[in-house]
Amino acid sequence: MLEGDFWDDSNKAQATVNEANGIKRRLHPFLDLEQRSADLAELISLAKEYEDADSAQEAADEFTAIAAELDKFELITLLDKPNDASSCYLTINSGAGGTEACDWAEMLMRMYTRWAEGKDYTVSSVDYKAGDITGISAATVKVEGEYAYGYLKNERGVHRLVRISPFDSSGKRHTTFASIDVTPEMSESIEIELNPADLDIQT
Repeated sequence: MLEGDFWDDSNKAQATVNEANGIKRRLHPFLDLEQRSADLAELISLAKEYEDADSAQEAADEFTAIAAELDKFELITLLDKPNDASSCYLTINSGAGGTEACDWAEMLMRMYTRWAEGKDYTVSSVDYKAGDITGISAATVKVEGEYAYGYLKNERGVHRLVRISPFDSSGKRHTTFASIDVTPEMSESIEIELNPADLDIQT
């Protein structure tokens, strides 16, 4: 990146920067965990040598903290597909069930929104269609943040709710559905080439 001609080809340069950032996101947490583990080993040795209860307690607390960070790091290493680190678009459509389905879709939207906010992701509305009585018929939100797509991609599919419906005066049990689709935010640097020989044009 320090080469004088690095930015001559902006698309290639941006691709290199993105690749470097992806490596850094994995490398830096690893190096930090490695250093903290080495420091912990020394702290344990000192606690044993001097029979220091305070140092022993500090070592126990640090071990718990390292173990928690290690779990997070392990999950990130599993999110290694090309688009896993991208932001994404989350689309929810109510299925069969009328008002009950619209209410279920809104519950799902609220759940995913709160989850995203809990991870300090930014959630913005892209499309919203309210249900006839309550809830949502369809909605799309953009979830911005590192690994948003990696975390959410396996939510894709049909989600089912079985409950005593508050919208049924007879108190019957209802089964309703909502579909989830998750797509990654694609880089603007992608170039699409169309071969004219592959096109079938009808007028």
